[in-house]
Amino acid sequence: MDDVETPIERPDVIVPDTGPLIHLAQTDALHLLHQIGGRVVVADMVAFEATQDMTKPGAQEIQDWLDAGQRHNSNAPVLVASTEIGRLFAKARIVDPTTRAKDSGELAIMQWLGSYVDYHSDASILIVYENGKIPRFVRETGLDMATDVLTTRAFLELAERRGIVSSAEDVWQRIVAVAPTANPQVATMSLRKPK
Repeated sequence: MDDVETPIERPDVIVPDTGPLIHLAQTDALHLLHQIGGRVVVADMVAFEATQDMTKPGAQEIQDWLDAGQRHNSNAPVLVASTEIGRLFAKARIVDPTTRAKDSGELAIMQWLGSYVDYHSDASILIVYENGKIPRFVRETGLDMATDVLTTRAFLELAERRGIVSSAEDVWQRIVAVAPTANPQVATMSLRKPK
């Protein structure tokens, strides 16, 4: 595990895969994303994957959270980032509604991040993930901005250190109770712009 240097204070929080959304939704903890960061960003593909089947655990909670976060002047803003991958996927689903695209959510948000950096290089971001490919995707994207990359479990530990939750382990155990396959790693990676 890499140690997080000085954590970013109120960054945009990027959620590049459905795991954190689903697991936080199932334990009524999506609000933690906003308490650590400001705006939360999910790619259009991640939003689609998390809510395409409303019978799945957490899907309705995620949809309600997305809707509330996209309202004008929301105090818990959520940006569903439109991506080229998302647009192409939507067109493909018109032709074949059973179309699937492996790693599309992760690839979509990495594509979006590349363009985000072009206009916000002085900004800071926090990426919360469960898909183990995300740190590699982030390194390969070569983000030229202060970036902290944390698993959901490491994110909960950050919330505990900041006094937002009294026990990260208690929240984690609630997640494991509903999602035994949740990524158990406490992994972090920090990238800082060279000075």
